[in-house]
Order: sequence, then C-alpha cells, then structure tokens
Amino acid sequence: MQSLLSSLFPFLTRPLFPEFCMSLRIGRILRSNDLAQEFREKELSRRRFIAGAAKAGAGLGVVGGLGACDEGPREEEEEIRNYLVGMATGDQYTATLRAALDETVGRNQLEFIESGDTVYLKINSNSGDYYPYSTRPKMVERVTEWCLEHGAGRVIVGDRSFWGDSGTLSNLTANGMVEAAENSGAELLVFDDEVEWVEFSQSDAPDWNGGFRFPREVVQADHIINLPIVKTHFISTFTMGMKNIIGLVNADDRRRDGNLDVHVTSGNKLYRQIAQLNQQITPSLTILDGWEAVIAGGPTITSDSDEGEPKLIIASTDRIAADVTGLAILKRWAADNEEVHDTDVWDNPQIAEAVAAGLGITGPDEYELSAPSVEDMQDYLDLIV
Repeated sequence: MQSLLSSLFPFLTRPLFPEFCMSLRIGRILRSNDLAQEFREKELSRRRFIAGAAKAGAGLGVVGGLGACDEGPREEEEEIRNYLVGMATGDQYTATLRAALDETVGRNQLEFIESGDTVYLKINSNSGDYYPYSTRPKMVERVTEWCLEHGAGRVIVGDRSFWGDSGTLSNLTANGMVEAAENSGAELLVFDDEVEWVEFSQSDAPDWNGGFRFPREVVQADHIINLPIVKTHFISTFTMGMKNIIGLVNADDRRRDGNLDVHVTSGNKLYRQIAQLNQQITPSLTILDGWEAVIAGGPTITSDSDEGEPKLIIASTDRIAADVTGLAILKRWAADNEEVHDTDVWDNPQIAEAVAAGLGITGPDEYELSAPSVEDMQDYLDLIV
C-alpha cells in the first residue's frame, strides 16, 4: 500500500525542507527554528491526512478509469467508499455541495476535522467582482458552519487581491466575503502588510526571484480547504485550485521584478511558479465550484468575459484531479476561442508542470470519478481518461 500511495502522490514523501530555517516578517525579520519545526509538523499532518484519504479509496476498489465510476444510485447495503473525485449536480446548491463531498471525504461532511483544529478557507477574491468571479458567499457559509459543527476551534477566511490592487478589504466587502464570514462565525483576515509572514527562500522555489512569503496563520493551520471557482483566464488559460494559491503570496513578492509583475508564460515559467507555491503547502481538500462558471475572459469582469451555469460542484483531496475535472467542464462550456480547447487536459501546461512537480496524480490511469447524479458524466470522463 505504501508503494501505491507513493506512486500516486509523490509529494507525500518529499522532504520537508531539511535545511530550511523559516523567517517571520512583521516590521523586522525574526529567524526561528521553532517556527520552522511547527510548520514541518503542520505540513506533515496535512500530508498524512491526504495519504489516509488515498489509502481509504485505494483499498476499496480500482484506482483510475472507468471501473471506479458510478453510473446510477447506490443500493443502501452497498459498502460506502470514498473516491478520488466526487462531482454532483442538482436543483439546490447546498444539497449539491453535500453530494459532492459524500463521494470524497464521506457521508458526514468534513468529519476529518478534530476538536480544536484551526481550519483556513482559501477563498478566491482576486477582485471585488461577485460570484462566479469570486468565491460564492454561500459556499463560505456552509463550509464554515460544517467545520464548526465538527469541532473546529477557529475557521479563518482570508485572501489578498491582485498585487496591483490595494483595496483587498473593499473587495472582500463587495464580493460578499465579509458578510459571509460574519454570518457563519468565521474569522476574516486581509493578507496585507499587517499580518505576520513566513518567508520561503528562492532555493525552495527557483522561479520566484527573492523567494516569497505566506501568511503565518495559513502555514500553521491544521487544515486548508481550497474554495476556487471554475474559471477561464486570459493569460493562464484557466484558474482553479492550484493557481488560487497565488492569493497567499505577499503582494510585494508578487510584484518583484521577474515574478508576477508580468505573467510570463513563455517557457512555462508561470506554471512552474504555480507548482512551486503548491509544493510548499498542501490543502486537505479542494472544493471546486462549477455551479456557475466563468467561460470566457476572466479572471475578472471585462468586456470579453462571460458566465455559464454548468450546475456542477467538484470535491477532491487531490488538487491535480480537481483541476483536470474543472478543465473538462471548461472544455464543454467555454467559448470556442478560449485556449483551454487547444490541448488535452493532461497537456495543458499548468497541469503538466503540476504533474512534474509531484503535486498529485500523474495521469489518466490514476484518475477516478464518482458522480451518480450527473447524467452526462461519461462525456466529462471521456475528456480526462
């Protein structure tokens, strides 16, 4: 089993920065071996959770391909198992969200959360534009409520908008995140210069000039739940779970010459940068919202952007599996001139660099999908396997 998990999830056995000494920045730099050790312990715990989720699925059925996919309702007496990817549709948003989670982390949503855990929800708030350009407020409310019901001591909602936009708090107000956090009992954080930052050196991320910083509250969380939206992107072809992690990076690090002051896609640099960020931090779960989706332009509202209503929600403990499923949605829904149509999902450069970086599954043979409520599931599956 261990060799199977290692082959499916190479990042689970990747060293946790053996020569790494983290620095904490807030006005001055503090070198801290204790901080580095705490990060190692939290990151190892998150990776172990992913390993456990993979083991639960791999031990109960064939991993990958058609053999693992449901085509109809389950019999009550059938043994319940968790699948790599769950996808659901329906008439009601919350019920659809529950159904997607049923197929992945289990019939009692988010029961992996233990009493007192700190859970960070990685929303998408690149701008003040409302859903589907930003995470849907109802998603934040439901996930926060379920985390608290399962005993979470803290639920943190936070983000930093586009590096050239200094109005993150205004954006969080405009797109409904402030109200959603208040309604559900989450703690809202704006990742500006006032929060504490943990620094990663360029040796950990070669394509990040001068390294980068993540918020301390994020790297110390017991669980990270990523809440992206299915969206096309006018530069990177799409933005979903893995690219959403860019929102954690300090704005000064993003705007530093050679980083994201200009998105450089030539030579796949941008896609390596995305992968290198994801190598440093492991979400326990990705919930990809395709109930509504950005199917042209993006990531923000422009004269070229457009929205569609696939009415699909995806959940997975594997970030590559989640994003390729979202890509399959876009290949069916996106405008004809969108670049997501130019390559197979596995040949998309963002996916290819993620696979090369060992962030999750490596190809269609390791993919599995359970989507009993989705009548045209096979059409999506054909685009992936």
